[in-house]
Amino acid sequence: MDKQKVLFYSLLIGAVGLAYATLLLAQHISEVYLLLLIPAAVLGVLTYFQYRRMYRLKLLRELRQAWGGEGRKKDRNFEDVALVFQYAENEEGTIDDRTWHDLNMDLVFAQLDRTFTWPGMQRLYQILRSPIMEKLSVLDKRNEMIRSFQVEQVQREDVQLILKRMDGRIGAGLARLLWTTPTVPEILPRFVYTLMALVALLSPLLLFFGLRWLIVLPFIFQVNMYLHFKVQKTIKAYFEGVRALGQLINVGKRLSKLDYPALQEPLAEIEKAYAQVKGFLKIMRHVGVETTDPMLSMMTQYYAILFLAEVRGFYRSLDFISAHRGTLQKLFLAVGELDALQGVASYRTYVPYYCEPQVSSQQKRFNLVDAYHPLVADCVPNSISVDKRGILVTGSNMSGKSTFLRTVGLNVLLAQSIATCLAREYEAVPVQLLTCIGRADNVVEGKSYYLEEALGVKRVVEAVDSNVTIFAIFDEMFRGTNSEERIFAARRVLEYLIKRKAIVFVATHDLELADLLADSYRSVHFSERLSTVGLEFDYKLKEGPTTTRNAVALLRYLDYPREITD
Repeated sequence: MDKQKVLFYSLLIGAVGLAYATLLLAQHISEVYLLLLIPAAVLGVLTYFQYRRMYRLKLLRELRQAWGGEGRKKDRNFEDVALVFQYAENEEGTIDDRTWHDLNMDLVFAQLDRTFTWPGMQRLYQILRSPIMEKLSVLDKRNEMIRSFQVEQVQREDVQLILKRMDGRIGAGLARLLWTTPTVPEILPRFVYTLMALVALLSPLLLFFGLRWLIVLPFIFQVNMYLHFKVQKTIKAYFEGVRALGQLINVGKRLSKLDYPALQEPLAEIEKAYAQVKGFLKIMRHVGVETTDPMLSMMTQYYAILFLAEVRGFYRSLDFISAHRGTLQKLFLAVGELDALQGVASYRTYVPYYCEPQVSSQQKRFNLVDAYHPLVADCVPNSISVDKRGILVTGSNMSGKSTFLRTVGLNVLLAQSIATCLAREYEAVPVQLLTCIGRADNVVEGKSYYLEEALGVKRVVEAVDSNVTIFAIFDEMFRGTNSEERIFAARRVLEYLIKRKAIVFVATHDLELADLLADSYRSVHFSERLSTVGLEFDYKLKEGPTTTRNAVALLRYLDYPREITD
């Protein structure tokens, strides 16, 4: 048992023992001994503060053990995680669904996420899907805050201890409550609930007219109980959101008292917002109240029923949210930003290595050194540099082409969102990222491979005429049609893109493209060798087009009949 626990139990035993001894002495000797209750009370207060201190130290130990670790396992419903991104105003250049899924970003997000709250998780998702393209100063400030969480342990733990006050199990629907107006049917006009609460409050005055009027009191309670449970069926689904909002405002109250220069901007936003919405805490104090104390729970429930406190508080909460929606959204995003960025700082500590990207409109090239993919165990790092020509990647099956494309795309996304690249170096101009890597038939809409691919490529072609540089990544363009037309279409599209404001990476099995595009695309490749143990890959990017193929060799290794493989 550590010293803190010894001190706590000593104070507890001392407080209880002294109080008990005082009562015995006062009962059997003299009431003067009741004065000893004063030091007993002092010991009780000290016991409480020691308990608070022990709880804080326990949390700190947990936070320090988790820092830079694998992250907590969570049950993530990405429909809920994406709510803020869907509701909030997002600037042009956001990551579309195709690109997000091509890069397996749900899995990357799950590994990266080290937030404590729903606002933090939802804000992190929004940040990742909204790369900075123009306001690079925002990216620089974000990077400074992440860096401060890495090096300033006191600052980091002060923020984390406050964020832990929000219950991470609730709050998924808080964004829906703040960004949309819930349609809650009113069973009766609201003044009826206020009137019945007033009747309940004044009902004891009936005793002045005689004891026979006591029969009215149970009747009033029955009426209010009916109204309470009738309305509760309609509004209970929103209780979690109201409770989560109360927790958010309480967290904002504590964060607003912090003073750390590196976090000045979000803390100032939180302080300003809290000053305008702190009245909500008084309004919602009876909504969705939960306690582990059965006696207190019963008393709270009876109070809420008799005076319709929960019903009236809920409708007043909705009115308050409607009146202060913009301010509450700012508070949500500012608190979420702090939570998201401290999580990114922990992720930086977790990964084998990372770099802070150099993203500047003055950059003339794209340069990536020793980049790796976080989801691939023992991933082999690769480097690539692009000047005026595009990159054409060739190689046999399973050699690493698709993983390399995803690694490049992922680092582009992370560079312009959380200023954290999984590489030794990253230099680039701000870009809008669009990919066509994963593919599948759309059975529901009756769309074939080729039509889906044609639509995916078309969105890149249409985007390339904008002022921003497009970073386009393709894997096997126009797969699903015959080779002659596929090569023709791919060549013309790739020539079209490279003549415009675009950085283009494309992987292909069509080696003819390497010759046809030699003037505008630099060829690189992955290779393998067939040994007694099977196909061996080194996953290292090499210059020039591939000179090997493994499709038939793989069939031989799998013992296909020689009539087929010969």
